[in-house]
Amino acid sequence: MPNIKMRDGREVFIRDIGEGSPIILLHGFGMQSAHWLPFVLPLTRKYRFLMPDLRGFGHSHSTQYNQACVMSNYADDLADLLEHYQLESFKLAGISMGAFVALQYLKLYGHDKVERYLHIDQGARCSNNDDWHWGLFGAENKERLDRVRKIVLGLTPYLEAQTPYHNIPGHLRHKMWQELGDFFSAGLSKQLQKSIIKKVCAIEPLITRLIPVQNWPAYILCIKAYLEQDYDMLDTFSNLNIPVSLIIGLKSEMYPCEGQFRIANYAPYCETIPFKNSGHTPLIDQPIKFFNELKRFSAS
Repeated sequence: MPNIKMRDGREVFIRDIGEGSPIILLHGFGMQSAHWLPFVLPLTRKYRFLMPDLRGFGHSHSTQYNQACVMSNYADDLADLLEHYQLESFKLAGISMGAFVALQYLKLYGHDKVERYLHIDQGARCSNNDDWHWGLFGAENKERLDRVRKIVLGLTPYLEAQTPYHNIPGHLRHKMWQELGDFFSAGLSKQLQKSIIKKVCAIEPLITRLIPVQNWPAYILCIKAYLEQDYDMLDTFSNLNIPVSLIIGLKSEMYPCEGQFRIANYAPYCETIPFKNSGHTPLIDQPIKFFNELKRFSAS
């Protein structure tokens, strides 16, 4: 699998498998392109899947950001990948943060090349306001984001100094993993899964084997962008003149399903696909149903 050079000279890893009509899949925060493999491998005789590891994650973990707006950085990378592969038409899908990346690309570059878009359990806004009550963590939005701000503020001097991970004070590392553990657990719907991920994140030697920390600032800068950019994609949905499919986890703790259903009021050509027994990650909660919906999307 190749590393592709971006416009800033840095490289991004991408999995390119299968033959046929191209479909680009964008993973979420804390994920990587390998997580798509169980679902795409049975479809590779008919479709070609292009699945990048976004900067900071997977095999692109060491690739630094080049701008404060992480979503714009990722959108530019997607545009560079399209130019590299000379794609004039493709289907696009994203889950969680990957869905925000897809929307930022559509906002900045338009949808002329995009045949249709699959949006997987991601709200249209990150923060709540008087008109929107279904941002990240729903009713707990302000409390949770304020807590994250304190951690980011504490880590900022070490970000600016490019401090190696193990030179960060232990109490700050502990707080970082505690918050990430809470975040990752919110993406799961079963109590046992939530408990396991929190316990794993509390054991630093274990979690740092599972999640690389050489470029630890990537995680914090990504979170910092969510806090500072206050992403709002409602206008982007309104401007889409392509078919949009929304996969919505009815048990999603990350983004309440009520807000996700409201996206259909903004996107002109939109279908909603509720996953009754899923939280934020239908790939884990309802893998067979997810595979069938990905297959249907690929064939549409």
